[in-house]
Amino acid sequence: MHLQSHTQLFGKILKDLELSSKENNSLGELAICDTDDGTVTLYSHNYKESFHSNSGALKEATEKYINPAELYRFKKGKKIVLLDVCLGLGYNTGCFLEYFKKNELHVEWWGLELDKRPLKFAINNNAFNSCWSEDVLRIFHSINNNDNWNEHLGKGRILWGDARKKLQEIPNSKKFDIILLDAFSPQKCPHLWTSEFLNALSRKLALKGRLITYCTASAVRKSLKDSQLEVLSTVPIDRNSSLWSIGTVGIASDARTKLNLNSGLLRPLSRMEEEHLLTRAAIPYRDPNGTDDIKEIIKRRLKEQQKSLLESTSAWKNKWISAKSTFID
Repeated sequence: MHLQSHTQLFGKILKDLELSSKENNSLGELAICDTDDGTVTLYSHNYKESFHSNSGALKEATEKYINPAELYRFKKGKKIVLLDVCLGLGYNTGCFLEYFKKNELHVEWWGLELDKRPLKFAINNNAFNSCWSEDVLRIFHSINNNDNWNEHLGKGRILWGDARKKLQEIPNSKKFDIILLDAFSPQKCPHLWTSEFLNALSRKLALKGRLITYCTASAVRKSLKDSQLEVLSTVPIDRNSSLWSIGTVGIASDARTKLNLNSGLLRPLSRMEEEHLLTRAAIPYRDPNGTDDIKEIIKRRLKEQQKSLLESTSAWKNKWISAKSTFID
């Protein structure tokens, strides 16, 4: 989920979805947004963010989720257990399903999502439908209509509601090879980036399982490290990009696990990134009972930052100002 300027976003308001938002106001009013790769996305007025950046939904799903998953690791016929946290319109899941279908991999899919309206909009949108094969479209319709699906490709189930609560409904024995986390940004949606929620997700990973997100915030990376994950940075595809990272991958591993980073898609955190984890920006979002609202979580973190003796983010930036970087807190 990514922030864009209001002038770019206020397109056609979804009148049919606006009516249903009175019953489920989690995202508030939704607006349709076009993107550079021809895909369509939505903007949430409650969170004041769009689901994807201007670059495009398919481009983001590929570069920030498919690529760092390094799916070539899995042999034909392998069953992959995947959790999509914040299904949204479904682009991330769609890209993975198309890959599984093409490469004869089976999947057990789980999804968590608060609001049904984005998927409902997507499956009734021609631009969205043109992205997928008939098999994948059938799965999307089954998720929308039945909350589950069962095909030759595998099977899946979605749990609608607050992800903090719904995660607890997944059996403790279920371990995931891949977890996709694509919530709105931490400052807009902190309850899905807290140390408690990230730790709960981390405990759901299988050995060598990967938690993949677009987010590069130091508070998130620090929480993943504290959850005993090996944290890597997703490398921008565009070598001329001013961004120093386009995402984060946390890998469940032990001392015997050796990572093959020859693909160039992932790299260890740089010295600059590691030092970012020693600043006040890395103080985590906290939600001890899993029930606090956005304002409470933000307020708690701000108080902790104000009392902290850690280096300020501005001092860290000044030290690395010579680096060609886009800083993200």
